[in-house]
Amino acid sequence: MTASQSPLPSGSDFVSATRTSCSTLSSTLGLTPNTAGIDAFLRTLSAPTFERLKTQHGLTFPLRFPTPLAELNFLSLLSLLNAYSGYRVAFHTQTGSGAYQNIVRLMMGLYISGGEDKVVGSKALTSRGMVELTEAKIVELLGVSVHEEREHETLKGVTVGVRGGDMLDCVQMILSTLQGVGKTLLEQEHASLGSYIASLLTQVKTNNLGDADATSFLVKSIAETLPEFCDTHTLAPSGEEVYLFKRIFFLLHSLRLRFADHPEWGVQDTTETLPMFVDNVLPTLCVWFHLLSVPHTAPEGMETLFHWVRTQHVDGELTREKLEGMQKNVAGPKLSADETYAIRAATLNVGRVVVERAKELAKEEGREWLEGLNEVDLDGYLWAVAKDDELLRKVPRLVFASIHF
Repeated sequence: MTASQSPLPSGSDFVSATRTSCSTLSSTLGLTPNTAGIDAFLRTLSAPTFERLKTQHGLTFPLRFPTPLAELNFLSLLSLLNAYSGYRVAFHTQTGSGAYQNIVRLMMGLYISGGEDKVVGSKALTSRGMVELTEAKIVELLGVSVHEEREHETLKGVTVGVRGGDMLDCVQMILSTLQGVGKTLLEQEHASLGSYIASLLTQVKTNNLGDADATSFLVKSIAETLPEFCDTHTLAPSGEEVYLFKRIFFLLHSLRLRFADHPEWGVQDTTETLPMFVDNVLPTLCVWFHLLSVPHTAPEGMETLFHWVRTQHVDGELTREKLEGMQKNVAGPKLSADETYAIRAATLNVGRVVVERAKELAKEEGREWLEGLNEVDLDGYLWAVAKDDELLRKVPRLVFASIHF
């Protein structure tokens, strides 16, 4: 499904619609929160470690921005491209780093090499620069190959390099995303993505919107204007729609962390309004920590997903002892689009339940600190601990084919 075909909620509150769609789909499929596993997870959480990791969203860069708008633009584009975790193994194979680290490197390369711009820092990161970007430039800055070796069709024993493979798919998705957004911005007379986002934040400030209303306004505006930001899906054959908007949620929280006190922009508090921003890392950890349960019989088309959830957790076949003997960067189950959105929806929903259980367990002596836990900080912790803990780095992450989120 292309971005322009992505379904959108019919109402005005896209955040509420996201929560409802994920909860409904989880219940329909039987991908439900495992209360016993959630309580065990919360009881073993280390407060100092949680506090250290909860805000490590990877938003510090060795760059000098000439204006606040330049940093806003950089963060907005980074959020737009924070979408290729499905190519983690391919990136590690070619560069030794994961998807997010490579996108950061690409963004920094575009910023530094794109020619000076007094407003956003680099001409390459303007709307015009995005439209004029080439595949060759992306390949150069990422330092990857978009060719793969194959045996010659007629010359036995001879291998040739031909265009193809996962990295070509990824590079072409990056290029089409940036060019598509750049074209829309030019049509609407915005010089950069940052200027468009700033115009929305100015409206929030002018209209004195509260946190919840501001969040709803921003998510709806961005999703309707820039389909490349959309992260939604229609399941077959039921026709049930599910919304996640991971990259928009990530962007709004990034703005809160960097621009909470900006005098001209209304930057809302996201810790009480947003659910988790679910990619492939969070579902992988939620499965491994045994935060989800499934019935024995899987719905049609969900067989691979349900087998994974049922068996590959700390209390099942993937014990800590087994992880210790595994290599890093082992690919997890290859899921269909329906399965991928189903587990992401269940993960977003389980984040809500984890917070609810945390408030109950906070009544126990010594666990009072859990009272303040929220979904955004839980997201930050899970994302960071997957990289901080050497054992958790080995947990095989789900794989999906060419889904842009």
